[in-house]
Amino acid sequence: MDAIDTLLRLQQTDLEIVRAHRQLDELPEKQSLLALRKRVKEIELLGAKADAYIAAVQRDMSKNEDEVAQLDDKIDDEQERVMSGEITNPKELQSITREMDALKRRKDKLENEDLALMEKMENGRAQRAKVDATLEEAKRKDEALVEAYRTKGGVLQGDIARMENERIELRKALPDDLVKRYDAAREAKGGIGVGVLHGRVCDACRVELPSDQVEKLKAGPDVGVCPNCRRLLIVHPPAEKESK
Repeated sequence: MDAIDTLLRLQQTDLEIVRAHRQLDELPEKQSLLALRKRVKEIELLGAKADAYIAAVQRDMSKNEDEVAQLDDKIDDEQERVMSGEITNPKELQSITREMDALKRRKDKLENEDLALMEKMENGRAQRAKVDATLEEAKRKDEALVEAYRTKGGVLQGDIARMENERIELRKALPDDLVKRYDAAREAKGGIGVGVLHGRVCDACRVELPSDQVEKLKAGPDVGVCPNCRRLLIVHPPAEKESK
């Protein structure tokens, strides 16, 4: 295989590698996997909100429980004072009674708030349980998609590995300066670094070149540069050489 054939084969191999990577990226299983994992992140955010909600309710319940315990202690203390008989002044007894009534009303209010907080806690825990169940189902789907992707993608990855090895060998077979020129043209021109001259047309940019430029190209080396697209240009393709 001469340099021209090798260069054309190298470009074809590079294009096939790019195509295989695109096919790998576009596998339905991969797209479904990406969409699923995006959804999982959204669900995890809902779970974090549920956890924060539960924690806030728990703080309110603990606060109420502490205050109720303090109220119980105060009520017991006042009740003990009344029952001890040490207070004989009617006005003082009346004041203590009013204080105890106020303490009991505050306790009743807190206990009613606790009932509402308990309902909120149940709602928060139900939401957390729903999130957990959804995440568990998503985990099963993720595993199934990963397995399907590995099965289908494994074939493509094997092809890519084979072509990458072939690419290495092709590059070794070419002169270093030609490889550098090819790489530069390929990077600058979206992956296609070589064109072939067919008559007066560069098949890379599809432009018909002026006759004088074609004559100059044909009078030069087998690998020139397209005056229009600046890609490497095979001036004398293998088929043309064989026909001579």
